[in-house]
Amino acid sequence: MLLIGGLAATAATAADLNPGGDWKIRWDNTIKYSAAERLDAPSSVLVDGAATINTDDGSRNFNRGLVSNRLDLLSEFDAQQDGYGIRLSAAAWYDAVYQRANANNTPARSNNSRVAYNEFTDGTATMAGKKAEMLDWFAFGHTDLASHELTYRVGQHTLIWGNSLFFGGNGIANGMAPVDVYKLNIPGAQSKETLMPVPQVSAALQLTGSTSIEAYVQTKFKPTRLAPAGSYYSTVDFLGAGSELLLAGPLRMAYAGEIKGPESRHNFGIALTTHSDELAADFGLYALRYKDTAPKVFTQPSQSRYWLVYPNNVRLLGASFGRLVGDANVSGEVSVRYGQPLLAKSGALVLPFGATDTDLQDNPLYPTGRTAHLNLSSTLILGGSPLWDGAAIVGEVAANHVMSIERNADKVDTTLNRNSVGMRVIFTPTYYQVLPGMDLSPSANLGWAFKGKSMIDIAFPFAGSPDHGGDFVLGLTADYRNKWKANLSWVNYLGKATSQPMLDRDHVRFSVQTSF
Repeated sequence: MLLIGGLAATAATAADLNPGGDWKIRWDNTIKYSAAERLDAPSSVLVDGAATINTDDGSRNFNRGLVSNRLDLLSEFDAQQDGYGIRLSAAAWYDAVYQRANANNTPARSNNSRVAYNEFTDGTATMAGKKAEMLDWFAFGHTDLASHELTYRVGQHTLIWGNSLFFGGNGIANGMAPVDVYKLNIPGAQSKETLMPVPQVSAALQLTGSTSIEAYVQTKFKPTRLAPAGSYYSTVDFLGAGSELLLAGPLRMAYAGEIKGPESRHNFGIALTTHSDELAADFGLYALRYKDTAPKVFTQPSQSRYWLVYPNNVRLLGASFGRLVGDANVSGEVSVRYGQPLLAKSGALVLPFGATDTDLQDNPLYPTGRTAHLNLSSTLILGGSPLWDGAAIVGEVAANHVMSIERNADKVDTTLNRNSVGMRVIFTPTYYQVLPGMDLSPSANLGWAFKGKSMIDIAFPFAGSPDHGGDFVLGLTADYRNKWKANLSWVNYLGKATSQPMLDRDHVRFSVQTSF
């Protein structure tokens, strides 16, 4: 049964709750219904055989048909007076697909231990199917410091430096916030939409009219939110919410927990940004130190369990630029990371009996290296033509390179590539007033990995790091009086089954949303 009945409510304007005086108070709510339909049956190449025993549940759990039937609510509250104020936001969602049995029919290959092989684990049913959480909660203000304005935020919020567009995990922003991978379900989601807020204190000091210095210190660590184990977009059965077992030959190793180390010892950064009138360009310099939000998987065969370890002490130096070139906005960033965790070969990360948190944080057993990262993007806005009323082309190319291996070189997975390159381009024409009050925007979206299988990131440039693969999406969005928005998209994954774990998960998605 579709969960669309709640959208029948009469639309109303967003609530401006101004009590008078200098106060500005606003409360906005967005409700969204979405559904997704799988088009392909699970591929035997991707769900059978020993090589895929820990990567098949996300496909095996679903037949052709409905794979998502979801209702979302986003609530945002802002109150401010004279530059001081607070912001609160929260999200809640319910997906009926994850509240019932699934299509898995192979008990021996299931990574479940606490529930039946054809059920979603409790963690997956919660994270993918029934949850509410706070997003932003922070206070902000300003003060005078030596005749310069200092603005600040205190609390949980998202801070993004650099100029990454689609490939935030390859950019400077990677060291500043964890990624909500589940929001990458539709290829083409921008970094600003997928990065999660974290508790922190951030400030910016305006040195001159065009130059400022910024800094932040995070007070609590949050890991990247991976796709829940066994959910439709999951490609690793023993990672993400709801993960329970890692299957290794005759061993069924249980998930033991996370080893995060100190909460905030390595999570801070500083930036210098400026605008040049002569060059009509913006520039930035950045230095970060952080704990990697992506885990390393350590097995402990002696106790039939595995741990997720979050590497400490990654350092990053970076620079960015942005300017108009003709009618196009061209931006880019480059960064170098020191102590960047690298992907290890199978069986290399084994914990000795009795290993401690201190052993793992101060004497890491995982390989690390010095890596270089590049992101270049452009946005071109086109005027009217006989073919459209308006149009936009947005694209980004991203690349990374392992410059050197610093520690534990014998554990690096040398079957992976030291150089990886990916791109995404989206073309969106718009047609105004196709019907009274309604604008239509079809879109074509191509993501491609020229060279995947990154030694740095299993999710670069896309989930599973496909080699010579990617995705192609055709979409149509209808906007009615800037109040109601509906979208229909066809998602087609590209590549070979041997290097594209999403190849059998083509699907059609529909969504409709409104605000009040």
